[in-house]
Amino acid sequence: MFPLLFLITIGAAAASPSPSPLPEIAHVFTSDRTDETLNNAARTTYIVTRAEIARHGYRTVGEALEGLPAFEYSPYGPIGSSAQYGVRGTNSAQVLVLVDGLPAPGSFANSVELGTMSTTGVERIELVEGGGSTLYGTGAIGGIVNVITNRKAATGATLRAGSLDDTSFELRSPSVQFSRIVARNDFKLTDGSARPDSDYQISALHANAGTRVGSFDAVLRAGISSDRGGAPGPLEFTSPTSRQTDLNADANVTLTHRTRQAEFTVQLGGTRQQITFECNAVTDSNCFQTAQSLDTESRLDFDARNVVSGENEQLLYGIDLARGTVRGDAGGLFSTNSLAQAAAYVQQKFTTRWGNAYAGLRGERDGALGGEFSPSAGFVLRLSHASALKGNVATAFRAPNASELYFPFFGNPALKPERARVADLTMVDSAVLGGVSIGWFGDRTNNLIVTTLIDPVNFIFAPENIGHALIEGLTLDARTLPSHGFTASFNITDLYRAQNLDTQSRLPDDPVFTANLGLDYAGGGLVEAAGASVHSAGPHGAGAFTRADAYLSLRAAPNVLLTLRAYNFGNARYEAVSGFPMPGRTFAFELSTR
Repeated sequence: MFPLLFLITIGAAAASPSPSPLPEIAHVFTSDRTDETLNNAARTTYIVTRAEIARHGYRTVGEALEGLPAFEYSPYGPIGSSAQYGVRGTNSAQVLVLVDGLPAPGSFANSVELGTMSTTGVERIELVEGGGSTLYGTGAIGGIVNVITNRKAATGATLRAGSLDDTSFELRSPSVQFSRIVARNDFKLTDGSARPDSDYQISALHANAGTRVGSFDAVLRAGISSDRGGAPGPLEFTSPTSRQTDLNADANVTLTHRTRQAEFTVQLGGTRQQITFECNAVTDSNCFQTAQSLDTESRLDFDARNVVSGENEQLLYGIDLARGTVRGDAGGLFSTNSLAQAAAYVQQKFTTRWGNAYAGLRGERDGALGGEFSPSAGFVLRLSHASALKGNVATAFRAPNASELYFPFFGNPALKPERARVADLTMVDSAVLGGVSIGWFGDRTNNLIVTTLIDPVNFIFAPENIGHALIEGLTLDARTLPSHGFTASFNITDLYRAQNLDTQSRLPDDPVFTANLGLDYAGGGLVEAAGASVHSAGPHGAGAFTRADAYLSLRAAPNVLLTLRAYNFGNARYEAVSGFPMPGRTFAFELSTR
């Protein structure tokens, strides 16, 4: 399948003209914790814009990231399900998820759910791949996902109805955005039986405001989402009564003072997460919990940083402080634990006619878990007006999270922090097709934390450290320039090594190959936009699979679009996670205004 995808992409690219490349104008924030052009960022960075979210109908952050190179995303079912995710072969605990630069709800307990995190109120999503501990601290071994929210959204609305009784609507104004999704998700399995207890509903609200306070620009934003759904578990242990309810809330204020050569920023934020789980042990033989459980996390973050820019250099320095409480209550057996982080960091960047280079260092203390110094360095070497070689090396780390340490019946307080050495090297050329990049990455981790079945009789798992793990891979990302409204894109990740060096076995749930092929059309008449995409992954624990999606947007009125979306139109019956089947072919109709 992968050679076929490659040939299709080359054929599409050959049909497109190759004029001089357009100037690089995209700006990113996350890579160096300050505004810069994507062209000058040494760390590999990808962007999903608000326009792409709307065009493709992404309703969760996980859906929006799935097609990016080296991003692994494996949902446990249709919308509303939890999902496994990672970057460059790492797991979710090794990927730091931020909202407007501050940790998302659930960061202390590794319970950030990209599979249910709404795109309502989102302006763009930035994915930085590779170790980010120097600037962001623990949990950024594989990379960083920064969900950047709207500062001033366009007024509009979207209504949607689809297969599996999936309905939703979104209302948008410059300062407030609201959405609601209700889906029964009662799809049929390959043997004709129904998949029970898969229903889902969520309400999400985002609000933002900006003002001037003295010499500071102030931005206030807040978001809250509440969702509830079934949690049927794997096929062999299907539970028809398991239910989970989540509440995620966050708010922050950002104050920025700008002068000709410096930008001083202060951020203060707070998050709250509450997860309730229950099932009926009397009527449900697969109910593994006799009483309701309640897990909560509260967190406060403070960040102060200053960026001083000279003619050919830039100095970034700052501090991060965090305090929080995580409580797990599994039917009366509970634990309450306080966690803290304190860090200072500095990064110096130099610019020459040949490119730029940076070096940085962070010192962080994570309470009783100890401290860590995390250095990093990187460069952008200009080879021509359109091509460059980018490289990074870093020491990254991850302190065990609260769930791994203290969760009732699961935690292991003897866990040691993970320590990793990461590196990458990427060649980029904007003059080939519409832009091509080829890269290598590597990650050697000591004390990697994995979940192990320690009691097969009672089906009990626990986290444990393994001594050494090695991950290496290659990525190819290519796209064409627009030709008659059409643009093709293709990326492939070859994770050729993901090894537990202690046992010489492959790490679980890491597909050897992932590939994404896209073809989009931007019109201007009756057909506003159209496109198709193919996503392939495997082999891995759940086997290999290929899924194809498509959309067609028609202009029904000057400011109204009617869109038909088809998901998995090849009707592939597959499992992204072993034991958790995905639905077959589904459709959705969408009416949107702008």
